[in-house]
Amino acid sequence: MEDSGDFWERRRHAATLRYRLCPSCFRAVPASSSERYCINDGTWLLEFCPLCNSGIANPYARYCATCGLEFATLEQPSRASEARV
Repeated sequence: MEDSGDFWERRRHAATLRYRLCPSCFRAVPASSSERYCINDGTWLLEFCPLCNSGIANPYARYCATCGLEFATLEQPSRASEARV
């Protein structure tokens, strides 16, 4: 049988988990990861909504849960475009 304290600790941790999200391909990584750019396309990963500054709490998010901003409409710099400048 599972200790109820362990259950609630895991639930609390899950509620505070945040993600970084690629607005191009929607790949998500935990915010605790050292990744800052998407390994699929080099796009800068979002950790917060650029409009309302809310954290991204769902790895499947396509829109901000607070203000409704569609992440796919954002123009984000990629590592490749920064190198050309």
